[in-house]
Amino acid sequence: MSRRPYLLGSNSQYKRFTLDYFISDMLRLGIHKLDFVPQTPHFFCGPGSYEDPALLKTKLKASNLQIEVLSPPGYRYSITAPEGEQGEATLSYYKSCIKLASELECSRLAVGAYGACWDIEKKQLRNNAREILHQLCAFADRYGIVLLLLPVMGPETPLIAESPVLNTSSEFLEILEQVDSRNLGVCLDTNVMSSCDETLCDWFRQLKDKISLLRLCDGNYHGWRAWGQGVLPVKSYIKELELLDYEGDISLLLPDECYLQQPAYPHELALSAISEAKLLWRQ
Repeated sequence: MSRRPYLLGSNSQYKRFTLDYFISDMLRLGIHKLDFVPQTPHFFCGPGSYEDPALLKTKLKASNLQIEVLSPPGYRYSITAPEGEQGEATLSYYKSCIKLASELECSRLAVGAYGACWDIEKKQLRNNAREILHQLCAFADRYGIVLLLLPVMGPETPLIAESPVLNTSSEFLEILEQVDSRNLGVCLDTNVMSSCDETLCDWFRQLKDKISLLRLCDGNYHGWRAWGQGVLPVKSYIKELELLDYEGDISLLLPDECYLQQPAYPHELALSAISEAKLLWRQ
């Protein structure tokens, strides 16, 4: 590889612990780059406003930590929302997140089609998403931010389904071509990918130049799991990524809440596997 990807730690599983506790764990594990979730109690970001990031920036700088990707929670906002109050609230929320990312000197922000209404026709949901993404990309361009569209769980996983659209590589290719913005890229999630019966080759064949972040997680049809605790061939994925010359970053963010009582555990398993395989990823 011409570039050694960074391994990004995440506070996603630390919502029952303080920000200081999370930072301490990252330093103990030797991780210095983050896929950060602006969630309480660590940080508040809402539509139209967010808390002063000065203290967060001070703590990160003092610990030599850098947020590489901001991954705001979906809450009740959705890029598939129709025009009106829902759509305006969604735009306001993600514009706040874009401005926050800029203040944190973070150039990428992950967004997915969480919270879609399943009673609306898929074509209309995709049209809604295209319009909102078009507006957000124009706004993001002013701040030097790239939005990373993230696939979400769909009808194949009914217990944890998030949206009937924007789950597959073909849908992503279509919407990226329609939005046609340099400020729209891709964050690939291996558990969503697998649940849709797709492969890394499927995604990279169509979208390689757009994929700059990979949530390399284990999992199953009931959710995301730490490495080795799901049914996915994570070791095979690692080999494939090297063959595909992937130069983006690897995120250890897990979207669900399996490890809230032992939040460092997923990171520890991943680091152990990476060390054993002597992989060339930076922490």
